[in-house]
Amino acid sequence: MNAISIGPLVFDGARFAAVVALLLFFAVIEIAARLQKGDAGRWAGIAVLAWIVGARVGFVIANWPAFAAHPLDALKLWQGGFLPAAGWAGGIAVLSLALLRRVRGAVLPLVLGGAAALAGHQAVIAALPRPSVTIPDMQLIALDGGGVQLAGRERPMVLNLWATWCPPCRREMPMMTDLAANTPGVEFVFANQGEEAARIMAFLRDENLPREGMIRDPHGRLMGALGAVGLPSTLVFDAKGRLVAAQTGEISRAALTRMIAQATGDSR
Repeated sequence: MNAISIGPLVFDGARFAAVVALLLFFAVIEIAARLQKGDAGRWAGIAVLAWIVGARVGFVIANWPAFAAHPLDALKLWQGGFLPAAGWAGGIAVLSLALLRRVRGAVLPLVLGGAAALAGHQAVIAALPRPSVTIPDMQLIALDGGGVQLAGRERPMVLNLWATWCPPCRREMPMMTDLAANTPGVEFVFANQGEEAARIMAFLRDENLPREGMIRDPHGRLMGALGAVGLPSTLVFDAKGRLVAAQTGEISRAALTRMIAQATGDSR
């Protein structure tokens, strides 16, 4: 898995890289501004906002089929989903505005901060572990008590590790079960971590969610086998059982759809 744990905090690898980049951006701009005896702080905030808006709008446009039926999902920034190229375009637009307005005290700090952020982001991404992960060959438990074998299904699989006590798990579950019902040819397995069948079924009943694909991992063996460090964790495997993409934390419909497309070879 690509998640990072710092004490009680768990970050998806890509999100941790973004946090590092943001901290470096502001730190370098502050240092450069002090050396120049200028005030680039306001422009730094504008540049970050422009990057976020540009990257998010670019992601929404690139994945519009996933947002068309649920346009308000575009506002759920905590789920992730940004197109870096569009973000950098927004940042360059702010830099161009600073040049046009001849705010010379802001231009060099913005350039240096942007370079440091990019370098830091790429360094974190490169340092993230990339273990060769396959679907574990283990038997888990269906809600009716029967055995469920994970490996050997010979179809792409979305494996979601979750628990009823986990707020992000609860928020994303309706979307994921809806996507499961409307994505033929892909297995969706929802492996509850450590809870009794009665508690799981009560949650599904109260939330009016289907039982299809729900299984129990009473001892959390999957988390250890997959190197998962937090919930929810969503992993997508190809038809040969090889891990294609993963995310720790709440996931959006658009991001999960992209991950499934990677596993199935669908470039749409």
